[in-house]
Amino acid sequence: MEPDLVKLMQALIDVAEGRAPADLVFVNARIVDVYRLRVARGQVAVKFGCIAGVLFEGRDCEDASVPAWEALRVVDCEGRYLAPGFIDGHLHIESSNIRPAEYARMALSRGTTTAIADSHEIANVCGLDGLAFMIEDASRAPLDIRFMMPSCVPALPDEQAGAVITAADMRAFMDEYRGAIFGLGEMMNLPGVFGADEETCRRIAVGAQTVSGQVDGHAPMTAGNDLNAYVAAGVIADHENTGVEEALDELSRGMYVMLREGTCSHDLVNLAPIILENPALARRCCFATDDRAPSDALNIGMIDNACRVAVEEGIDPVVAISMATLSTADVFGLDHGTLCAQVRRGAIAPGKRADILLLDDLAFTAPPHRVYSAGELVAEDGAFVGRVAPVASRCGLLGLEGHLRDTVHLPKLSLDVFSYEFRPGEAVIDVLPGNAVTGMAHPETDEGLRRIMLIERHGRGVAAQGVGVDGDGPAGAGLAGKHIGQGWVRGFTITGGAIASTIGHDSHNVCVVGDNPADMLAAVEAVGQGGFVLVRDGEIVAKIDLPLGGLMSDKTAEAVAREHDSFMGAARAMGIEPPLDPIMGMIFLPLPVIPALRIRPEGMFDVTRFQYA
Repeated sequence: MEPDLVKLMQALIDVAEGRAPADLVFVNARIVDVYRLRVARGQVAVKFGCIAGVLFEGRDCEDASVPAWEALRVVDCEGRYLAPGFIDGHLHIESSNIRPAEYARMALSRGTTTAIADSHEIANVCGLDGLAFMIEDASRAPLDIRFMMPSCVPALPDEQAGAVITAADMRAFMDEYRGAIFGLGEMMNLPGVFGADEETCRRIAVGAQTVSGQVDGHAPMTAGNDLNAYVAAGVIADHENTGVEEALDELSRGMYVMLREGTCSHDLVNLAPIILENPALARRCCFATDDRAPSDALNIGMIDNACRVAVEEGIDPVVAISMATLSTADVFGLDHGTLCAQVRRGAIAPGKRADILLLDDLAFTAPPHRVYSAGELVAEDGAFVGRVAPVASRCGLLGLEGHLRDTVHLPKLSLDVFSYEFRPGEAVIDVLPGNAVTGMAHPETDEGLRRIMLIERHGRGVAAQGVGVDGDGPAGAGLAGKHIGQGWVRGFTITGGAIASTIGHDSHNVCVVGDNPADMLAAVEAVGQGGFVLVRDGEIVAKIDLPLGGLMSDKTAEAVAREHDSFMGAARAMGIEPPLDPIMGMIFLPLPVIPALRIRPEGMFDVTRFQYA
């Protein structure tokens, strides 16, 4: 049992004063001091998973390699850098296609010790049962995942998602899962905020009842009075900035800016000049991955990768670490917003949780040498060495997992539904590789275009067919423009086949892109109960099964990463060239809360005007 606050406080004081032995002492370290933005030789004492003392060589101790405290165990850092554990400011675990306990293994191996997770993906499929599953599964692993309450389920009020979560639903859930909800997740319903819609404001107000009292943001290209209204509502941070001026506008209004570096969205390079031109702004900027494929996470990194990119862009490595740790802790009140040392984090300092990284260098080209979560060794040189409790150890987890299975309910479809004609001048999605934002084009011919369709999969189309919407025509024909959206996309250069997915942010209807109707139909029919399917000339050439909500696998992170790599290779062979990601690049095409043009089950949707094109 963890000690209560008074006993923990007494224990830390006694260790700090030398009256009691530490559990662990790190000696001969080069400590990354994120408060003074320096590196200094020193040693660190840990008790009950918290830092009790830090001594710097020279003023505090003569030799940092000689332990100043008695300890049950001494770790010789051999001159390595001792840094705080990384904090991911915003992410969706589901986008890594693995369950939370597996995500924890992967994240810890790359030095992320705290994750601020918004589970609105699974909530859009399974409602609050999905969030409950995420919380219970995450508790099996030593990564500290702070769950946000999804604020927009569905993303827009008329979206065809699998669930609706009201402000009243949120409060009832928090009464049942007391202390489990850290804050309110990204507020994406911009029209609702700008119009002071009562239900939207009630949902925002729920944020005050969460542990942190914070409301996360999502406000791409918002400016002027719209931005004033958004900040006045109490939103504290945003990860959707793609340009410097956009980010500076938010900083000037008191928001924190998250420099996103994920698999689909690579915004850090564009935003790095903010820090290069005014390093003082680093305290108001932090890092987030948002959506990270497991193959990228394991091979390239997560927040450690963001630090590497930042350094390559000219940001000082210590400043980069401060943005990956202290700045993120500041956003959510984890540096100073609580008295409990088991909660405070973001720095190598007394009274902080002992989330500690041992780094060979500050280039971030390799995983941390060692990762400690609350003083416990959990990873070494990129390999997870901690413990994940079995599923059976969490009462009710298997039952919650059952709610995530068998969630794909598609209507009957025929080839005719996929065989629509191009209309000269119609609005076409223009893909911008490496960016979640899309363009809008109005070409006169279909040269270079591919068909894109979004098929409702939560049962509405099935129900509509059951009451005879289709009449005597081809299966699915009567659903077009109601539960089956049809359109065209430019820049998604798949050739000789089709790709289909049960992931289509945020409502997660089935999205399919292809250059011929037959392969598009075959791909949709092959998705089964969830996943990605690649079809070429009528044959399935690659598949990733995602049976948990159509979003997550029940396999290991490494196994899913191998499947991703295989799928990527097959997609590259079909003409989808870098920098476009064949998986992440497609699943954002239905997202109706990021400009400019998206596809919805009703058809093509202009996000800038919030109306159908």
